[in-house]
Amino acid sequence: MTRALWLLMAMAACGGSDPVNRPTTFGGDRPVTLQTPASLDDGKEYPLFVVLHGYGANGFLQEAYFQLSGLPAANQAFVLAPDGLIDAANKQFWNADPSCCDFDHQNPDDVGYIGGLIDDVVASWPVDHGAVVVLGHSNGGFMAYRMACDRADVVTAIGVLAGDATPTPEVCQPSRTVNVLHMHGTADPIVTYGTGTGTVSGIGAERSVLQWAGHNGCGTTRTAVADYDLDSAVVGPETHTSTTTGCPAGGAVDLWSLEGSGHIPVLTPEFQPRLMQWLTDHRRS
Repeated sequence: MTRALWLLMAMAACGGSDPVNRPTTFGGDRPVTLQTPASLDDGKEYPLFVVLHGYGANGFLQEAYFQLSGLPAANQAFVLAPDGLIDAANKQFWNADPSCCDFDHQNPDDVGYIGGLIDDVVASWPVDHGAVVVLGHSNGGFMAYRMACDRADVVTAIGVLAGDATPTPEVCQPSRTVNVLHMHGTADPIVTYGTGTGTVSGIGAERSVLQWAGHNGCGTTRTAVADYDLDSAVVGPETHTSTTTGCPAGGAVDLWSLEGSGHIPVLTPEFQPRLMQWLTDHRRS
């Protein structure tokens, strides 16, 4: 048997492309490892999830909290979980917005950093350009909104838990529509569901959703969809979901209100499949 024939047979036996000779470390002096599917199906493109941690947390913990750690091994997606810089309190943070959370005024270019990660991964791997998703909690949620404002050219959807849109909507000029899912506990004492009475002074869930309804060209009313049980610390199906009317394709704006939940809900096993289904239903075509 010739060497060439042996190689062809070995490649066929793999059932897909072997992800070799592609970079897996990105970010320059702020390196992060891209988690990739174990094997790549020929001709298939995969979603990219960028996970942004809350203030004082890290990418590894945030990915586990959102129940996304198994996606690469299951050949479902690429995952990036970068870390923010460290401030004087020895906490990792994102420079998302004056509200949160560059308390030392270091002013790092986190839009450039995260956007550069996305650009480099998309250039190197078979990423589905219609499914580039930024998911963030708290400070990471503020940063997800910032990425939707500044990098709507590549970011197709954001999922935000306990973070708010900017209080100065005029500085947000997205180049195109972005699908937005805002999730927020109504009993959150840190980033309050209402306006600006918590530890972090945000604009609240309702105003964040209304702002993005305006950016996306939606209507101003929402309709109820379904109730889910996403927080095991609250009895029953506490999550009331609604969708904004009149939104264009690729520009949905939905609100999931977790009635009685705090800043860090105890997420049930129902959370991840509900989130994944929403993202699947709201890819950019």
